[in-house]
Amino acid sequence: MRTVDLTVNWRLYGVFLILGLGLFTLCSISATGTITLSVLCYGLLGASLVSIVLALSDKRFVHIDKAGVSYSFGLGTHYIHSEDIISIKRKRVYLLTVVQIQIKAGAMKSFYCWDLSDSDFSRAEQLLASK
Repeated sequence: MRTVDLTVNWRLYGVFLILGLGLFTLCSISATGTITLSVLCYGLLGASLVSIVLALSDKRFVHIDKAGVSYSFGLGTHYIHSEDIISIKRKRVYLLTVVQIQIKAGAMKSFYCWDLSDSDFSRAEQLLASK
């Protein structure tokens, strides 16, 4: 195949959901649960669930191929053409993997919460290098 699809980092979403449910339980058990903590719990759970639903319905994706990078966060598809890409980098910090695309205009486009194996990353570098 000539396309590298970044996969959703399910472990990171699992941690988000566990933290959200833990905060929600702590807030409901504690007699001193504040409104701010409740809003934080609902916000964390809501954002995680919306993001998971968008990823499962293929409305949230990142594809890397010879033509460049196409991505969507749920509202529309965006493109970064391969001629505009200077480099691709990957940073890992525990469960978080950040894929960064450096663009000629001096901007850096970062994709969080995605997982990319070593072989897929080297394939993506080769695809983008063969402009």
